[in-house]
Amino acid sequence: MTRLSPRIFLFLAALVLVVGVIGVRALRTTTTEISVADVVDRYERAAEDGGADDVDAVESTPASNDVSESDGSSELAATSTTTTVVTEPIAAGLRLPKHGVYPVALRGGEQLDLATGAERTYPDEGFVTVTPVECGVDIRTDFLVERWQSLEFCKTENGIELGTERIFHSFFGLDDLAVRSCSASPVSVDATSWRCQSETSVADRAMTTERVMRVVAGEEREVIVFTAELVEGDHPDNVEFIELWVDVATGMTVQERRTYDFVLDTPLGDAGYTEEYEWWVTSLEPIG
Repeated sequence: MTRLSPRIFLFLAALVLVVGVIGVRALRTTTTEISVADVVDRYERAAEDGGADDVDAVESTPASNDVSESDGSSELAATSTTTTVVTEPIAAGLRLPKHGVYPVALRGGEQLDLATGAERTYPDEGFVTVTPVECGVDIRTDFLVERWQSLEFCKTENGIELGTERIFHSFFGLDDLAVRSCSASPVSVDATSWRCQSETSVADRAMTTERVMRVVAGEEREVIVFTAELVEGDHPDNVEFIELWVDVATGMTVQERRTYDFVLDTPLGDAGYTEEYEWWVTSLEPIG
């Protein structure tokens, strides 16, 4: 049997390396900003399918306080300077937010530690879309074409509760969509837990809430701040922190901050995933 010479062996090894690099580049991780036209078009089509009956829709009402207008480009710290606690009860609970596309300011990014690694920095602007669904509304946040998530707010006899949670990522040209159904997860000031799960995934979160006055899109507004920490996830080392603001008058989610530090089980072994972002609405009126 003919044996390979050292020179041929090195050539073949280099060829395999080149093919591998080309393959990884072919499955490169893209970062594609989403346009307002695409978001509005998707919303209009979804609204037609889901019905456009705004049973719980209300116009945004400015607070009586004289607060200067925001241009939407200020840092997050400028939106959270007032923290007066409001103690009066909410007589009728939260309502479902008004349908439409809302502009948001955004900062943050994500990173996947797998193969050659991949990371993204999110753009300065994104969108939150409120679309009618059978149980209430679907609230979807778009960061990029490759990264979005949504959460249903459902109207029940007990008030507003979470419905289905969807979290989407695309890395190396491969799409991953996690879909979990939530149960016993109230969107109310007395919420103590949010639990969402599927056959293959679980997110059991311990909740604390606070009803306070905060500056939202240049107005002083009454909001409920939901703070969630992961109790049980898909891996014992997973860390998740969520801070979500819901406007009391409109039921709209107006600000969110999340931190993920996950261990993912992949065919290539464990992979680390981290994400940190925050967004806040720059207008309480939808653009579409």
